[in-house]
Amino acid sequence: MSENTQRPDLKINGSGTAAGGDYGLIRINGSGRVTGDLTCDDFIINGSGEASGRVESQTLKVNGSGRVADDLSSKEVKINGSANLGGEVSCETFSVSGTADVKKGLKAHKVNINGSVKIEGDLSADEFTSNGLFEINGLLNADNIEVRLYWHKSRAREIGGEKISVGLGKGGLGVIKTLFTGIHYPSLVADSIEGNDISLENTTAKVVRGNNITIGAGCEIGLVEYKGTFHKAGGAKVAEERKI
Repeated sequence: MSENTQRPDLKINGSGTAAGGDYGLIRINGSGRVTGDLTCDDFIINGSGEASGRVESQTLKVNGSGRVADDLSSKEVKINGSANLGGEVSCETFSVSGTADVKKGLKAHKVNINGSVKIEGDLSADEFTSNGLFEINGLLNADNIEVRLYWHKSRAREIGGEKISVGLGKGGLGVIKTLFTGIHYPSLVADSIEGNDISLENTTAKVVRGNNITIGAGCEIGLVEYKGTFHKAGGAKVAEERKI
């Protein structure tokens, strides 16, 4: 139990269901379900756990399989297993080493992806870092965006930020090795990318717009619009470039 509150803890070690409410620690080690809205300090799922309503917590950690049916508000969200988040997600830090499926939007101070994330809505953050795989069906918007590509194809409908850097991660497979191993060629795909300082590798986009832009190897860009400087590496494909 938390030292500064008299709220009860909730622990499910086998199979069980509990009502929502106000708790200190919630820990599910077996198969558990919490019905209704809940608030808590820490919500830890080591087995299979579900919250059927809204969740407000200090931390949410999923080491097994977890589901939150409605909105989630937390300081820290850490997904090491598999999580299905059915509502809007608002947090300070959002980190994924496993897989996460966010059915609506995500707002965070810092997002760190080392696993796989799918977001149906928009993602808004101050810092966005990815060494994994992401699919964002709306806008990816962050002050600082750093994407390192390894084995698969990541997607976002639109990308906007102050500083955007996309490149191959260390140890990422080259084209020839990828063809022989059958692993997907690492790349990022977006309709539009807009920012102040943009540096791209292995990126396919219809429009890239910004101040200072560098288009590197493996890129296929329809239109580049820039105000300051523009550099294109050998092998990069840019159909049209325009200084504005």
